[in-house]
Amino acid sequence: MKKITTLLVSATALIASPAVAQDGPSGFEGFHVEALAGYDVVQITIDEDVYGEELSDDLGGFAYGVAAGYDFSFGGTLLGVEVEYADSTAGESESFVGTVDGSSVDITASFDTGRDLYAGVRLGGQLSERSLVYVKAGYTNARTKLSLGGTVDTESFLVSQNATFDGLRLGLGSEYAFSDKAFAKIEYRLSMYGDGEVEIDGETADIGEIFEYGDINRHQIVVGLGMRF
Repeated sequence: MKKITTLLVSATALIASPAVAQDGPSGFEGFHVEALAGYDVVQITIDEDVYGEELSDDLGGFAYGVAAGYDFSFGGTLLGVEVEYADSTAGESESFVGTVDGSSVDITASFDTGRDLYAGVRLGGQLSERSLVYVKAGYTNARTKLSLGGTVDTESFLVSQNATFDGLRLGLGSEYAFSDKAFAKIEYRLSMYGDGEVEIDGETADIGEIFEYGDINRHQIVVGLGMRF
């Protein structure tokens, strides 16, 4: 976390520097839409107070989504708002076949990520007529699914629960404008999740502050291709 903070402070200082200011927006102003794709890692850490030792698991996958936003340019400094809808293949599945208390057991447990919503702002500065660096911050809401199914002796069962988590996302990136319309970008994002809700039999229950027991963080590196209108 200390390294991320250092990067964000450094990027903000660069954006604020008069040396990067340009005379015109040139491709960095107005409404835009974009497609996103990249690498997603969901990091789950359980405090040692729970099991007597700290447990950590990283679930990697492919992230993809779409985003839209509007940017304002002030003499080479950019201020923008953006929203995003994304999903990911990150998840994990474990199976067990054996005997428990005299019963024949064949079960599979899986944890899968689901849709991820984001809304936030970004602050950027032009390095040249076509290149831009920026930092971003905003609200994220992610969905997960936990499933447990299989057979115990001859009886089949399947239990599935959906949960959603609220969080804060921080990020930094670089954008290049091929023209006044088309652009590409690369971005790193860190999402830190807090309060969550779980759906059980159609009912929604608050599962409280998960930082009381551990952390759920999300690290992503994505590239985007977009158009301005």
